[in-house]
Amino acid sequence: MKRRVPLWLTLVPLLAAGGLYFLLWRGWAGEFEAELAQWLPEESLAIGGFPYRLEATVAGPAVQIGETITLRVSAAAARINRGPWQRELTVVRLEAPQASATVSPAIRASITARSATASINWGEGRLRRQSTIFQAARFRLGSNPLPITADTLEMHLRERAETAVPPSSPTFAPRGQLVLAGTRLRLAGGDALTMAAEVLATGAARLTDYDRWARGGTLEITRLSLSDGHGEVVSASGTLVPQQRDGLQLAGTLTTVCPYAVAAAFAGTVPAPEKRLRVPVRLAFSGAYEAPVLAPFPDLSRRPRREQQPDCPRLR
Repeated sequence: MKRRVPLWLTLVPLLAAGGLYFLLWRGWAGEFEAELAQWLPEESLAIGGFPYRLEATVAGPAVQIGETITLRVSAAAARINRGPWQRELTVVRLEAPQASATVSPAIRASITARSATASINWGEGRLRRQSTIFQAARFRLGSNPLPITADTLEMHLRERAETAVPPSSPTFAPRGQLVLAGTRLRLAGGDALTMAAEVLATGAARLTDYDRWARGGTLEITRLSLSDGHGEVVSASGTLVPQQRDGLQLAGTLTTVCPYAVAAAFAGTVPAPEKRLRVPVRLAFSGAYEAPVLAPFPDLSRRPRREQQPDCPRLR
């Protein structure tokens, strides 16, 4: 005769496992709270999210990171998430964020947005990857007063592991990479465009000390493109070279089907109506980062244009 095992007895292992996991989760939550307290010492933190995540909701957070190279972030509210077993990955959701980054007097940026979502992957003493998506963003670069807005702005940043480069290379090894993507982006009063860009920071030292990095370091714009609903309008590449602590020199080339619209954008003037060229032209630009100058180009009024296409967009 078989003996029947009481139902409650079959639940004992499950309850024991659940209790053990809760104790482990509480330990992880305590570590998460202690880590957040280092960044938000004045905030009252309560960790929730059991059983699948660690989550803290903070009202009006404000954080400043770094001294020589600084990052300031504040928001109306923040929700900070982390998986219990993924300490290297943190996801942050921000309402009405404001952020500014200062590498030097010349290299700085500020941004405000309606909301933002960021994922931060940190490990082995370096930033493996930071991805942020801003909604209804407005930002400025350097001392340039030109406002830039975008319905959506994506920013992907990572520190590159040190690699060897050939002795013949004109630059040091890449130290960091920034990838940008924007939808319905407008430069001041320009038309809505789609933007894609990639920038590599090269140097003999990590980007933790500006003065050390700037001795031979460069910012390589490997790709920058602006497009509208009818295709690519302009693509560019170039190099930014630090000049002391308060200057940057820019030099590069661009390819465009709307040369006069581009020239007007460089000059800050209103462009005349222009049809797109059938064959793009290549132009050079150089000068101070805040006010680069487009090299003179010949009269292109007789070049073949696509009369069936709409006018070139206003870039600025």
